[in-house]
Amino acid sequence: MWSAQACLRFILRGLPRVRSIDLAFESAKRASLRGATRGKPRLDKAVASHRTPKGMYMKRRTFLQLSGAAVGAAVLPSFHASAATASPPFEISLAEWSLHKNLFGGKMTNLDFPRVAREAFDIDTIELVDQFCKDKARDNVYLKELKSRADGEGVAIGLIMIDMNGPLGAKDESARNTAVDNAYAWIDAAAFLGSHTIRVNARGPEDADLLRKYVVESCGKLADYAAERNINVTIENHFGHSSDPDWLLRVMREVDRPNFGTLPDFGNFTPDVDRYDAVERFMPYAKAVSAKANSFDDDGIVSDTNYFRMMRIVRDGGYSGHVGVESVGQTPEDEYAAIRKTRDLLLRIREEHSRCKPIFNGEDISGWTAIAGGDWPVEDGVLVGRKGRDWSTDPELTGSWLRTDKMYGDFRLELQYAINESGNSGVFFRSAEEKNPAFTGYEMQIVDGHGDAPSKGGVTSLYDVVAPTEVRVRPADQWNTVTIVAKGPRIQVEMNGATVIDTEQHRLARGYIGLQNHDDHSVVRFKNIRVEEL
Repeated sequence: MWSAQACLRFILRGLPRVRSIDLAFESAKRASLRGATRGKPRLDKAVASHRTPKGMYMKRRTFLQLSGAAVGAAVLPSFHASAATASPPFEISLAEWSLHKNLFGGKMTNLDFPRVAREAFDIDTIELVDQFCKDKARDNVYLKELKSRADGEGVAIGLIMIDMNGPLGAKDESARNTAVDNAYAWIDAAAFLGSHTIRVNARGPEDADLLRKYVVESCGKLADYAAERNINVTIENHFGHSSDPDWLLRVMREVDRPNFGTLPDFGNFTPDVDRYDAVERFMPYAKAVSAKANSFDDDGIVSDTNYFRMMRIVRDGGYSGHVGVESVGQTPEDEYAAIRKTRDLLLRIREEHSRCKPIFNGEDISGWTAIAGGDWPVEDGVLVGRKGRDWSTDPELTGSWLRTDKMYGDFRLELQYAINESGNSGVFFRSAEEKNPAFTGYEMQIVDGHGDAPSKGGVTSLYDVVAPTEVRVRPADQWNTVTIVAKGPRIQVEMNGATVIDTEQHRLARGYIGLQNHDDHSVVRFKNIRVEEL
């Protein structure tokens, strides 16, 4: 365990160059990790703990408590204790392919990768690609040297991407067996290196059904072998049939192993596939995530993918492991700049996610108050509204709804909902407890309205106030993703990735957030309810 004085020295050393508590932690832990041995990570997510020089783990929380005791509020005045002690919404790793021009060009080797990740980018978890260490899966001398270098830099080898093992979906049985045997070797190497996951490809015949049959067979073998070594096996959407969401999800269901899953890549889709919908469908199976970045605008924002929307999908999918930077640079020098831009964008998004806090705990309605009846059970982490009653369009009368215990003025509200066929519900905000909350404040209307024309009383409208510019809701019983931002008189509503309302209104400036339970036919479901006060 570090002394308070040691923590202080590292913090003071890093203060001139860090911008946030996350970067301060990354800078200080670097020295603490040198020379440490690596423990076994959890099966289904990347390592979130970090090692001390004695080989023990030091959590981010422990670091912050020690540094806070040593330095005090006067030294770190901008580091809020509540934010500092919370686990980050996700971790950041670096995919080796981001440096493939440097590697193929001989400017660095695979053995240099841990040092480059740490020194050039201050990233402490890496994702290897077997193309840069061919035939090394059984080379114990090489693997020991690689592990020694990674440990010396305090860098974890979280994932190994396997491209060179051969086609797991080959028609020829001997070719399939060879591909499986080669992948077994990398699973053993991953276990030795302390990795949590390998990624394989779905390659073989062009026939989709035949390929699926053989890939399922091979991946079932790999998953069983890997489970004994506490390793996940994943398939990435890596072109071909694997970039077809229906095809890949069928493979997931047929392999049906707890340590087998997807590695959603933000790119690698054909133009006819909606990448956001596809990644959302992959997330329930995700063991890792690849943040592909092909191009950037002048502000350093990825231009080929809406990272803010995509990372919201990742968060709503319940994922909190490592997100791998996989950027593209046109030259070896450009690769470094692209990695930094991608990393910085992920850090920005992570900070935004940290500010938006859950107000539904997934277990009960603590923090909420039921008004005028209705049932609000929690089922599998989802808040369900049933048996609503007494609703009318009379501004003086209320019906059954659930309101927050706390009142909100300016805020960002995130949630997901699904409504049954012909169902009716709503999201209230800035509403009073007395009378009809749709009229004292505002109601974003929820109805089964897929395919409807926009109207002031229809789906996604601010009820009886303003119609959405378009109707983007999904069919009944499918999840919709909503963001409502209220700041002063300005109200913005985003539905499934697009802003559909941007207006100024002048009802109550502060009130309750609420969920409507409309009638005994309607069944509405809510999850991932979060608020950031602005």
